[in-house]
Amino acid sequence: MLKPTLYTIAISIFSALLIAYAYDIANDELIPKSSTKQATQDMLVSLARFLGISGSWIVGSLATGSSLYYTIQKYRNRKK
Repeated sequence: MLKPTLYTIAISIFSALLIAYAYDIANDELIPKSSTKQATQDMLVSLARFLGISGSWIVGSLATGSSLYYTIQKYRNRKK
């Protein structure tokens, strides 16, 4: 049961980062380079540029909601 919960937390964090990057890009703010996860940051920044603020909100919300739904369903099915 721990694995789906950890995935949900990770997806929520990445969704929040996606939305924050989209907001920073829309406001022409400089996004500092990451020293540890450069490839992951580049992927999120390019996705945020492509989607914009509205698209990032939609993708982030759907990803987080779907992950929460999956985790809850796994937990319910385990209880039966």
